[in-house]
Amino acid sequence: MDKPELSMVIPVRDEIEAIPALLDRVLPSLEWLDVAGFEVIFVDDGSKDGTAEKLELLTSRDPRCKVLRLRRSLGKGDALAAGFDIAAGQLIATIDADLQEPPEEIQRFVDRVRDGFDMVVGWRQHRADNISRRISSKIYNSVVRCVGGPPLRDGNCGFKVLSRELALAVPLSGGHFRYMHLVAARWGYRVTEVAVPHRPRQTGTSHFGISRAFSASIDLITLLIFLRGQDRPGRSLLRWGFGICIPGILILGFLGYSRIVDGTINYRYPLLVLGALLSLAGLQLMLVGCLAEWFSGKTNMQSKSRRGVLDVQEEHERLT
Repeated sequence: MDKPELSMVIPVRDEIEAIPALLDRVLPSLEWLDVAGFEVIFVDDGSKDGTAEKLELLTSRDPRCKVLRLRRSLGKGDALAAGFDIAAGQLIATIDADLQEPPEEIQRFVDRVRDGFDMVVGWRQHRADNISRRISSKIYNSVVRCVGGPPLRDGNCGFKVLSRELALAVPLSGGHFRYMHLVAARWGYRVTEVAVPHRPRQTGTSHFGISRAFSASIDLITLLIFLRGQDRPGRSLLRWGFGICIPGILILGFLGYSRIVDGTINYRYPLLVLGALLSLAGLQLMLVGCLAEWFSGKTNMQSKSRRGVLDVQEEHERLT
C-alpha cells in the first residue's frame, strides 16, 4: 500500500462506549478528505475496560486502521509520541476520542497547513464544558501567551494538524504535550488556529481538569528552562554554579590569607561558614549542570541519529 499523506493519531483510555461513534464519524470524515490516502492510529493508553479489544475487533478488517497498545497508562503525551513514531503521513492529525470536536472539520485544518502553516490548532469557540474547566482554560491560555506563546485563544484543544517534521521534534512526554504550540512558535514554526464547534462529552469521564493546574505549572517551568537553554538545560546550572562558587572561593581565600598573615581569622567564623556553603553549593550545581549537559547531548545525538535513519528509510522507499 502506498504511503498515506495523512496520519490521524487518536489516544484512547477507558473509552469503550465511545468507540462505535468514533469509528462511524472519523473514517467517513477522512474518506471525504482531499488527501492522497490516510491512516488512523489508535493508541490505547493502558485501558482497563476493554477499549483496546473492542478497537481491534471493529478495525481488524480495515487496513487503514492500526491499534497500538501501551502496557500501562503513561499519559496522553506519551501516547501521542508513540503514535507519532509509527505514523507514515507527512501530515499528522490528532483528535480526542470523546469527539467533543467534530472530525468533519478536518479539511479546514488541512487547507491551512497547505497555506503554509506548520501547526493548526482547533479553537473551541463556544465551550460546552463546566465553569471550572473554562476558567482553568482561560488562565492556561493567558499564561502561555504571557511567556511568549503564539496568540491563540485555545492552545490546549486536542484537535490539531501538524507537519511530520514538527510532530517528531516537539517534546510530548509528561504534560509537555499541552505546550506543543508554544514550543513550535519559539522554534520558528508557523502556528494558527481554526474555530470549531464544541459539544458536551457524551460518554466516559474526563481525565483532565483544574486539579492538574499544579503539574501543568511545573511542566511549563521545566519547558521554559529547556527552551531558554536551547536544548542544553545544563548551561543555566553551570552559570549559577560558577556565579555562586567564585564568591565562596574568594571568601575562603581571604580567610586563608588572614590565617597565614595574622595567625588567626579572629571572629570571622560566620564568614568561614558562608564561604564553605557557597563553595559547596556552587560545586554541586556545576556537577549537576555537567550531568545535565551530558544527558542532553546524548539525547540530542540519539534524536539526530533516529531522524537520520528515518530519512534514509524514506529515501530508499522513494527510490524503490
